[in-house]
Amino acid sequence: MSGLERFMADYILGFWYFAGISVTMIFFSALQYLTRAGWSSSIRRIAENFTGFIPWMAVGFLPIVAHIFMSPHPIYEWVHGVHEDPLLMKKEIYLNTTFFVVRLGLYALLWFAMYRHIVGNSIKQDTANDMEPTKRNWKRAAPWVLVYALTISFCSFDLLMSLEPHWFSTIFGVYTFAGHFVAAIACITIMTVALYKAGHLREYITEEHFHDLGKLMFAFSVFWTYIAFSQYFIIWYANLPEETIYFTSRMEGGWEYFFYALILVHFIIPFAVLLRQDVKRKTTVLVLAAVIILVSHFIDLAWIIMPAVAKVVAHGSGAHHPQVMFSWQELTVWLFFAGLFLFTTALNYKKNNAVAINDPLLHEGVEYTS
Repeated sequence: MSGLERFMADYILGFWYFAGISVTMIFFSALQYLTRAGWSSSIRRIAENFTGFIPWMAVGFLPIVAHIFMSPHPIYEWVHGVHEDPLLMKKEIYLNTTFFVVRLGLYALLWFAMYRHIVGNSIKQDTANDMEPTKRNWKRAAPWVLVYALTISFCSFDLLMSLEPHWFSTIFGVYTFAGHFVAAIACITIMTVALYKAGHLREYITEEHFHDLGKLMFAFSVFWTYIAFSQYFIIWYANLPEETIYFTSRMEGGWEYFFYALILVHFIIPFAVLLRQDVKRKTTVLVLAAVIILVSHFIDLAWIIMPAVAKVVAHGSGAHHPQVMFSWQELTVWLFFAGLFLFTTALNYKKNNAVAINDPLLHEGVEYTS
């Protein structure tokens, strides 16, 4: 890959990794309000404090917008050369630069509104004299969950799937959701254990909460595997060239090792580690499993993004088999976004309580047994 094209691939990888997790944290909170869950009232604020990245989402989209308008060789094939490709001409009503930018702006706006409403009301409840902030979240959680489902799916279509505009998968939105959700639970688990061991949550968190976080990581690791296999199996069984190209290009040139690594770290290891009930109550094992899941999420997104961009570059240079390009550069860009993510999270902990101290269901969380 050339320097700019590779940087943009790295940028989308790092940005979408943490943007997806941040938005999914709001979804996690909204889901607790929707179901009026009592068990999670002790840990819900931990998820909400991870959402400090959301107000900066529009700024994060700007380099992508600048790239598609200013780069002579954008990584999105549909930006140029549409009229030479009959299939892309049919998709031009959706895949065009103006509508693309409008959609990115809409995602940023809706996510910010979701953040202000769900997280804002949760924080207001800490100092409220009545239950009105919580009641507002109970009433409006359902539409916000629907907004999340639509926006996380369509944004993954736009940022990731449109890197290969000839290919499509109707299950792709669910696939990316599963990855983001299990990664979000992993982040919540690590922070919960860290705060608990530092002595901040001992009156609110019990072994039962660790057990449930372990069950969620286990369940959604299996769910991600189910969705990933379903997508692969349907494409393999149909054996249509316009669909199989997605996997064939990722099973050569060194990318196949990412595929094998995903099977190992996104399913086999979490499944084996978290299978036993007693293990899910051990904080050290939970943190280990959570770290493995976060690593697997990085590998997953890299396997989606990097081969697509490498293929575009290889096609432009006349090469037939894009080779794997992966080094310190990918990790450096990811670490930059990790720093921003942790910085905004730290700011939230400085401003907000670590627990929703005035939540009407907090007593259920404290007394919870599974």
